[in-house]
Amino acid sequence: MKSLLLSLRARLGWLIVVTLILLAAGGYAFYQRDQAERARQAALASLRTEVIARGDLVSLVSATGSLLPEQQSSPSFLVPGVVEEVLVASGETVRAGQALARLDDADLQLAVRQAEDALAIARLNRQKLLAGPAEGDLAAAEANVKSANAAVNDLLKGVGEEQVSIARIKYDNVRQDYQQATDRYHSAVEFAKEYPRFAPSQATLDSLKAAMENAFYAAEIARLQWEQAKRGADQGSLSVGYARVAQSRAALAQLQAPPAELQIRQADLAVEQAQSALDQAKLRAAHAQLVAPFDGVVAAIHVKAGERVGSAVPAFMLVDLSHFHLDVSVDEVDVAKLTVGQAAGITLDALPGVGVAGRVERLAPAAAIVGGVVNYTVRIRFDATTAPLRSGMSATAQITVAEAEEALLVPNWAIRRDRRTGQAYTSLKDGDELKEVPIVTGLRGETHTEVKDGVSEGEVAAVSTAREGLNIFGGQ
Repeated sequence: MKSLLLSLRARLGWLIVVTLILLAAGGYAFYQRDQAERARQAALASLRTEVIARGDLVSLVSATGSLLPEQQSSPSFLVPGVVEEVLVASGETVRAGQALARLDDADLQLAVRQAEDALAIARLNRQKLLAGPAEGDLAAAEANVKSANAAVNDLLKGVGEEQVSIARIKYDNVRQDYQQATDRYHSAVEFAKEYPRFAPSQATLDSLKAAMENAFYAAEIARLQWEQAKRGADQGSLSVGYARVAQSRAALAQLQAPPAELQIRQADLAVEQAQSALDQAKLRAAHAQLVAPFDGVVAAIHVKAGERVGSAVPAFMLVDLSHFHLDVSVDEVDVAKLTVGQAAGITLDALPGVGVAGRVERLAPAAAIVGGVVNYTVRIRFDATTAPLRSGMSATAQITVAEAEEALLVPNWAIRRDRRTGQAYTSLKDGDELKEVPIVTGLRGETHTEVKDGVSEGEVAAVSTAREGLNIFGGQ
C-alpha cells in the first residue's frame, strides 16, 4: 500500500512538471505571436504613404536678387566751369531733355561770337576771290601801268626840277602811308598780347601785315623814283623804270586772270575750318547746360550753385522708376533649362503676400565665377503692376522651365536612383510589405516627379520612416 502511494505521488509530480512545461511553451508561443503582431502594426504605422495619381506638374528654377530700376544714370557736365544754377530738387520727377543745372557760360558764348566772326571773314574772302577784282582795283592797276610807262618816257626825255619835286612829294606821301600801316599792325599785335580774349582774328592780323608790306614796297618804289629823278635818265634809272612797268603789268594780269583751282580750294578749306570751329564752340556752349537723358526721378544731387566742377564728375543721380527688372544668378546646371520669354513669378520680402509676374528677358552669354561656383546672370523683366515696388527690394523669382499635364506623379521621397547605373526605382506598398520597382522618370518638380513607365495609377508609394531617415528613398 505504501509503495502504491509512493508510485502515485511520483506520477503526479511528473504530470505537474509536464503541465507546467506545456503551459510555459504555450505562453512563449503566445508572446512571440503578440510581439510579431505588435512589430507588424508598428511597421505599418511607421510607413509614409501616398496614392499614385495623375496631376499637373511644373518644373521651376528659383533664384534671388534685388530690384533694379529700368534705367539709372549719373549725368555730368562735359566741360569744366562754375555752377550758375541748380534747376531741380532731390525727389523731383523730370522729363527727358529737361535742364538740371547750368554753368556760367560767358567765356563760352564769347568764343562762339569770335568763331562766328572768323567764319564771316572766311566767307567774304572766298566770295571776293570768286567775284574777281573790283572795278576800282582794275582801274588802279591800269593807272599804275600808264604811270610806269609815262615815267620811263619822262626818263627818256629828261627830267626837270618840277618832276624831281613831284617825285619827292610822292615819296613823302607814300612813306607816310607806310608808317601809318606799320603803326596799325604793331598796335593790333600789342593789343592781342595784352588782351588775348578780345584779340582780333588771325585773318585780320594777316591783312594788316600784308597792308604794311605793300606800303613798304610802294615807299621803296617811290624812293627809287625820286632818286632816279634826281640822277636823270641814266641806265640804272631806266632799268628801274622798266622793272616798274613789268611789275605793274604783272599786277594787272594777275587781277584780270581767273582764280586758280588751288586758290579756290584754299578758300573752301578756310570756310570749312571756320565752320568746324564755330560748331565746336557752339557744342561746348551747349554743354554748359546739363539735361536729363531720360524720364525719371532725381535720386541725388552732388553739385551746388557757386562751386567749380570738373568734367566727367557725376553731378546727379537719376533713376527711371516706371519699370523694374530683376537680375539673378543661376548656376550652370539650371541655366541650361532657361530660355528668353519663360514666365516667372516674383515674390518680395518687403511685400509678403504680393506676387508680381515677369518674364526672362536676357541670359548672360558669359559666366561669372564666384567662390569656384559657375553662375550666369539672368534678367527678368517685370510685367505692369500696381504693387508699390522700390529699387533695392529683395526678391525671389520662380521661373517656369517646363510643364506636364495629367502626368502620373510619384512623390520624390519614394524615388531612389542607383548612382552607378542611373536607374531610378520607386518603393511601393504590396500588402503588408514594401517592394522596389524600376521606373522611367520624366519631368521633375519640387515635390513630385513624372513617371512614364513602371507604376500604375492607384498604387501606393510607401517608405518606412526608419529607412527614410537613412535617406535611401529621399530623392533622385
